[in-house]
Amino acid sequence: MAERIIMQDVKKFEWESLMSMTGNKISKFNAIDKNLNCSQLMRNAGLDWTVRKLPVQATTEDGIRLTSDKLFSLVKDDNKILVSNLTNQYHVMQNEKMAQLGDMFYDLAGVKFEHCINYKDDKVITFLANTGASFNIGDDQVKNYLMLTNFHTGRDKGKINTTNVNPVCENTYMVALSDIEQFYIGITHRVEFDDKMEDLIFKKISDALKSNKRYKEQAETLNSYSLTESDMLKYFILVYNPKLIADFDKSKKDYSFFNDLSGNKQIKSCYGIWHDTYENNGTMYKLENTGNDIRQDTLWKAFNCITYNEDHLRAGDRVSNTFITNGKDNIKDKAMQTALEMAK
Repeated sequence: MAERIIMQDVKKFEWESLMSMTGNKISKFNAIDKNLNCSQLMRNAGLDWTVRKLPVQATTEDGIRLTSDKLFSLVKDDNKILVSNLTNQYHVMQNEKMAQLGDMFYDLAGVKFEHCINYKDDKVITFLANTGASFNIGDDQVKNYLMLTNFHTGRDKGKINTTNVNPVCENTYMVALSDIEQFYIGITHRVEFDDKMEDLIFKKISDALKSNKRYKEQAETLNSYSLTESDMLKYFILVYNPKLIADFDKSKKDYSFFNDLSGNKQIKSCYGIWHDTYENNGTMYKLENTGNDIRQDTLWKAFNCITYNEDHLRAGDRVSNTFITNGKDNIKDKAMQTALEMAK
């Protein structure tokens, strides 16, 4: 177990509010370049509070105070109820225990914990580390992030996952949180987090960063495959609506193919991203910070058009779609596998 040391030289609380489209409270604590392990980050962010499961209480009209022996509330520091109506089947997991798992990553892989995220007013706590597994694809830098998330919602599993999405707002946070494509461990609250479970997770932790090498190899393969505009359109069709391929192959194989077709919004959106434009309600906008200005016309660029569309432009239905179609059926996973097939 990693030794937890209380830092004395990082005392400034640097919390910032992140953009939320739903009104949920979300904020991030920043400790970049402080070289903290997870427990140190937790303490400096002030997240080293505890939760307890206490019986639900109620007062009758006659002023009689009743205490339930079957229902419980999850209470922070004995003064704030986070969730109620839990049963005896629910087992508490402290932020400190999740941070200790993060310390294992710090010791084994040298990851640097840079941020904490507090979502829904203490109900979801995430510790975020940059794994240091960055690499260049052309002028692009790909970074992997490690997330350890403790839920105090009463229903969600604790989660350890790696992602290539840097959470900078509520949308990207939800995308990163739901990313189980690279590495994922779920920690249920239905069983006690004992030594046996901790040993199991410890054995799996060493696998968490192995996917970095595989992702790098895939990205380099895509970047080596040049695309014509026709190839690019075919790729977007294969990902979003493969039923159109036969008709597309009989056409001029350019964007005019879509002139007489309704729908196919995501294909059209990705085509716009390729050219750094976005159409909304008949108005054309110039997209910034897609990274396409420095990318060559390759499958890597096309793949990033889809990830940009999924992470930034799908808006309302994208977050729910990400949760519903997670894992092997996720759009971004399909986009990667389709691109690799094209690159053969």
